[in-house]
Amino acid sequence: MTITRLNPAEPAAQILLAGLSMHLADLYGYQVDLARSTQAMQQPNVHFLGVRQDGELVGCGAVKLVEGAEAYGEIKAVFVAEAQRGRGHSRAIMQALEAHLRSVDIQLARLATGTRQPEAVALYVSLGYTPCAPFGGQQADDLTVFMQKPLGDA
Repeated sequence: MTITRLNPAEPAAQILLAGLSMHLADLYGYQVDLARSTQAMQQPNVHFLGVRQDGELVGCGAVKLVEGAEAYGEIKAVFVAEAQRGRGHSRAIMQALEAHLRSVDIQLARLATGTRQPEAVALYVSLGYTPCAPFGGQQADDLTVFMQKPLGDA
């Protein structure tokens, strides 16, 4: 398994982002606008990564740097192709994103996931994430779980 920085407009990345959109549509009944998502992932404050297994792109994830009184990194778009799940790719992506945040002196990671994604919630809990209040202008609802993790010097 290798993890590298990735251009979200790359065709293989587009396939993964489309897969994420379809997955969310299946779970929550809405699709992510692929063009808008790609554009958001190409912003200078976003670090987008891909994980490859035997040369094939099988997963992705991103972190958006948020400046302000309390700077943090917002983990986004962590997704692994269904056939590749259960092999540690999501955990590796999360650890790489956290390492990036530490490398740019950001000491807090936050994320929002869904209540219909118990595997994702379990992964985040196992990595030390705990529930928190909504952030970044988002509102609490019955389908969203907001979590955060202080990164410290680890």
